[in-house]
Amino acid sequence: MDEQTKQKLKNYVLWLLGRQEYSKKELAQKLRMKDASEDYIEQLLSWCESLGYIDEHRYCESFLRRQINKGLGQKRVLAEATNKGVDRAQLMALIEEQEIDWFELALETYQRKYGLGDKQFDYKEKAKRVRYMMYRGFGYEEINFAMQATIGD
Repeated sequence: MDEQTKQKLKNYVLWLLGRQEYSKKELAQKLRMKDASEDYIEQLLSWCESLGYIDEHRYCESFLRRQINKGLGQKRVLAEATNKGVDRAQLMALIEEQEIDWFELALETYQRKYGLGDKQFDYKEKAKRVRYMMYRGFGYEEINFAMQATIGD
């Protein structure tokens, strides 16, 4: 690999990191798509890490914040974390540390989608709403809480 190609890859990584946080796994995937050698990928990622451009803990915090803002439940957050290369143990520790109220998040997500709902809806509509909330990563207890809270008195 010539020096000009190496410089282009370095500029590409810096440009990516200037826009948002990335995990090492994501950056490595992007560099592989640019046909970078594995040796150079490791070297470049180590260089970025040594300068503080890549920080897995900072990325983990950013990732969790983005997922919560999207209105995703804990199950979906953990599934997406695996795909993004987030350390599961670090993410679980961060979730515990931030004391996220998944029931409240389920309620906000449900209300954003359905508003303060009708008092009664048929089985088919209820199943549709439950499926939507499950897809978003919420458990039965959280979904039931959200549905009961929006019905009101």
